[in-house]
Amino acid sequence: MIDFRYHVVSIIAVFLALSVGLVLGASFLKEAAVTGLDTQVQDLARNNEGLRRELDRANAGTRYLNGIMNTVGPELVKGKLAGHKAVVVALPGADTKLTDSMVKLLDSASATVTGQVGIKGAWTDPKRETELVTALGANAAAFPTGSATDRAARVLAGAITETLPPAQTGTPGGSSTQPPASGTPAGTPPTGTPASGTLPTGAGTTSAPPSGQTPGQGTPGQGTPGQNTNQNNGTTTPATHNTQAATETLTKLKEAGFVDVKDNPATGADLVVIVAPSGATGGEDPGRINNIHLSLARALDTGDDGTVMAGAASAAQENGVIWALRRNDQTAKAVSTVDTADTPVGQVAVVWSLVVEDKQGTSGQYGTTGTTDGPLPELPKKETS
Repeated sequence: MIDFRYHVVSIIAVFLALSVGLVLGASFLKEAAVTGLDTQVQDLARNNEGLRRELDRANAGTRYLNGIMNTVGPELVKGKLAGHKAVVVALPGADTKLTDSMVKLLDSASATVTGQVGIKGAWTDPKRETELVTALGANAAAFPTGSATDRAARVLAGAITETLPPAQTGTPGGSSTQPPASGTPAGTPPTGTPASGTLPTGAGTTSAPPSGQTPGQGTPGQGTPGQNTNQNNGTTTPATHNTQAATETLTKLKEAGFVDVKDNPATGADLVVIVAPSGATGGEDPGRINNIHLSLARALDTGDDGTVMAGAASAAQENGVIWALRRNDQTAKAVSTVDTADTPVGQVAVVWSLVVEDKQGTSGQYGTTGTTDGPLPELPKKETS
């Protein structure tokens, strides 16, 4: 009986406490709680307004800077690429407006734009590797080993750039007019022709000639980028770009659905601008896709005097192709990047990067995202006069 009364009293005490709490909460405690919440809301509103004003000032500063660069930018790039031929290569997903702006930019810098090559998604499709090698035709024989995309990258680079090492007769990297050396089987790539899965000589390095050499010079009896070796007297002569073979190569790749071609990039260029897609690379294996794109960038750099990958800031964020390039030492030493190519300042950086690569043989990483070398490269002194 005592236990039952104890439980009754306990239950009554619980309900009484709840009732008292409800009464207090609905009276003066409610007012204190509401007042506290109202104060917090007002503080957040003031902070939000302050941040909005800071954003407005930043946007105004950006518009002001862009306005200045829109005015002086054309003068900063005018004539900088005179005498050069350039090609624009757009990776899958690249913004068409940015691609078109790169063509106009190169033209305003007095470069002759040979054309555009759009790499399609099929290029990185592992299910179509056999088709890709088949589309290379006889050119594939110059690179019998290596992945399908690596081999295709070298063949494509030979088709649209001028200064690759000599390749077999009729292939787009140039033609060897000398007969094979005694004892060399017919069809064997001549001296200096890449015949393995590794990149040709110079891959992963800058496009500048070796120390003490000028373009067109080399070690007697050895093939170097942009040269054919005369096997009779050990001298070297500049490689001859085979436009007809290059056209056939691009046609086969286009018909097989791996590239799109605009104008006439088969005439060969000595400068390349690669347009990166915005944002992170998608797919089940973005790392693999980025590596394929980097392999193409290195191959192109081997065949020209300067290569720049241009894109928006989002391409330099995690898993973007510019982000991947900057983390790859081999590629970063050979190819420059600009992650503000969609801005007036970034467009100047693209042109100046090509100048530095051509004149000094050095690459750099420019823009605002991650660790960079600053907004613009430093031009050689004679280029600033």
